[in-house]
Formats: sequence, C-alpha cells, structure tokens
Amino acid sequence: MKELLSSTELLLNHIYWFHQDFGIQPQKEHIGSTINWTDISDRTHDFLTELITTVTHWVYNKQITKEIVNERLKETGGDHQNAYTFLTTQAFSKFRPGHPQGQFGELLLFNFIQYFFKAAPLLRKQRITTSIGHERFGADAIHYKKEGEDNVIYLGESKCYRSDYQFRKAFETSLDSIVTTVTNFNKELELYLYGDFIEPELEGIARDYKAGKLKNVKFELICLVAYNETENINGMTETEIKQSIKTVIENRCKSLGRECFDAVDEKILRRINYIIFPIWSLEQLLDAFQLRVGSTT
Repeated sequence: MKELLSSTELLLNHIYWFHQDFGIQPQKEHIGSTINWTDISDRTHDFLTELITTVTHWVYNKQITKEIVNERLKETGGDHQNAYTFLTTQAFSKFRPGHPQGQFGELLLFNFIQYFFKAAPLLRKQRITTSIGHERFGADAIHYKKEGEDNVIYLGESKCYRSDYQFRKAFETSLDSIVTTVTNFNKELELYLYGDFIEPELEGIARDYKAGKLKNVKFELICLVAYNETENINGMTETEIKQSIKTVIENRCKSLGRECFDAVDEKILRRINYIIFPIWSLEQLLDAFQLRVGSTT
C-alpha cells in the first residue's frame, strides 16, 4: 500500500501541526495546523510552492504519470524537461477557473489524509470534475488503507471559508457535509466504479465492497476546516508564536458549544477526525494560489 502514497514530507515541512483534544465532539485528539514559522518568519511562500508541486499527484496516479511522460519522451526524442513540463501543464489544465478555495482545500485534504493516516486515494475526484458527462458529486476525498484485518475507508470533506468570522459556519457546514457523504457513499461508488476513475490497484477492493464481499470494513471520517483567521498572532520567538496559534485554535473550538453536534448521529460523530487550519490573510493566499496555478497552464 505504501507504493500508492505520494510524497508529502516536503509540504509538511512547511506546516505547523499538533495533536490535541480541543474539547469538541468526539472526544479524542484531533489535529491543529497552519502554515509553519521559522523563528519570526512565516513560510507562506514555501508552503504554497510545495502544495502546488503535489497537483500532479492529485490528478494522476503513478501509472498514468509514467504513461504520459513516456509518450511525451517518444514525441520529443527523449527531452525529459519537456516531458515533465508537459505533465504539469496537463495536470493544471484540470483546474476549474474561478474556484480557488474549493480546490485549495481539497488539495490540502488529499495530502493530509496521506500524511496523517497513511491512506492512498481510492478515487481521484479531480479527474471526475473535468470529465465530460460526470457532475461533481459526493466526498471531497475517498482513500483506503489495510490496517491489520480491517479494510479502512477514509471519507473526507474540506470546507474553506475566505470571509472573516466564518469559523463556526465552516465547522457546521463540514459536519453537515460529512453526514451527507456517509449517507451517499454507496451510491457515489456505484456511479464511478465502472468509469475508469478508481485506482487500478484498488479496483478489486472497490468491487468487493460494492458486491458486499469486503470483510471488516471500517469508516473513518475526516473534516478539514480551513478559514480566514483575524485574531492577532502574538509572540517574539518561534515558540511564543506557535503557542499563540495553538491558543487561537483552542479558543475557536471552545466557542462552538455543544449544540453544534446535537444533530449528528452518534455512530457517525464518533468516527470524525478534525483538522483545523486557520490561515491569516486567506484571500491573498488564494489569489496567489490561483495565479500560480494559472501561470503553469
């Protein structure tokens, strides 16, 4: 299964993250994260650069990547630079113009599930988004991992809100979305099972699941909440700055209240894993993301 994972370490070098029980439901250690700092300098530029380099992995699996590169090498007489530039251009052409926040969040989620949960993509949603005859539908991410005797399916939802003071709305929308995702998963898998969207190495898993033959299935649910943060980051050192960021996330979670979770079925709620990702000046970051993606196509 490791061979199906793409490299995420360079991106995560530029993300500050920690596990913590934020006093929200379900009671477990969730993940707080944001763009990293080195001393008194934030690493936004490096974060964005590394995130963008993962786009080709998001769009194409390793088998298709190899096929595209090899075909281009034949056409160019072995020009490797041309072949890999062509691959990147093709991948970036799959992006929907004018939808930076959704694609930014989904790309981040794709990397986080691989890094934190070691689960490979079962279905690549970005290919579906640009496929003729297929509407955008269902989970933002569907990943899979074999863990002992369990066949673990990870369903992920990403909510990215660029407006100020939208943490609660992003969080509640994420909860609503993950409930819908669980409810509709069987229908979603049926929609794409026969459309060449499932990872080839995992087709047997998907078909066995759909046929009711896959044993010891366990669902894990991932909610990524990315939002524009307006609270000041305090501190004169890297340690103080990161403690300030932790405090901001803790306070946002404390402000939610129990009523956010009351409408969620307990069976679903206990499987949820949150990734809270505040971003300072999110609007500018999304503009830079869209500009750099567009400049490569």
